[in-house]
Amino acid sequence: MEKHYPEILRQFLGEERDRGFENYDRTTKEAADICGASQGTSAAAKGTEPFNRKERAEFSEQVRRLEEATLKEWALQHNLFISEKQFLAQYNDRHIGAGAEQKVYLKEDGLTVVKVNKGRFHGNWLEYFNRLLFHAFLFPATKYTTVGFTKDEGSFAVITEQPFALLNQGASREVVETYLNNPGFIRLRNGDYYSRTMSAKLEDCMMKMFFWMKKEIYFS
Repeated sequence: MEKHYPEILRQFLGEERDRGFENYDRTTKEAADICGASQGTSAAAKGTEPFNRKERAEFSEQVRRLEEATLKEWALQHNLFISEKQFLAQYNDRHIGAGAEQKVYLKEDGLTVVKVNKGRFHGNWLEYFNRLLFHAFLFPATKYTTVGFTKDEGSFAVITEQPFALLNQGASREVVETYLNNPGFIRLRNGDYYSRTMSAKLEDCMMKMFFWMKKEIYFS
């Protein structure tokens, strides 16, 4: 398994493959592989491994442009790139919300939301796609599917789809913590959880983000 995946994702992707099915979409994984390869061949990768926040920011700034160029080339070859004008012509009147991270649109089927994300909360795109894979591992009921790429206000952006559900029953802390305890997560404080076995941390997971429906946890 490629070394650009964190250990827990290597285990997850390997287990899914061994079971003969995949709980993640191939486009997301291929995009992560492309970003990992781009980073591996970049000039930034030939230096010392970034250690502190400043070094990681400098590394991400260097590799992100290469990731975007390679992703766009790949997307064009596989008919996965749509211009910003074309995207807005199709979805602008179906816009239902926006947050600090992404814009949200409702598909005509009423069952799926389309999200456009410029990756502003991630230093580089490999971090973003690894996050989507990790989300599929922890919260399969609301997993993201990468369906394309576009520009948003002139910046490179990823288009994902996610099941749409009207959720009105919040999950109790007891339900959430029981669910997260299964893969080894324990609450540190407030909305921060850490798994020693996975060497992974979930931050700012507020209770209002968890819902309970059909005996499944939905993470918004």
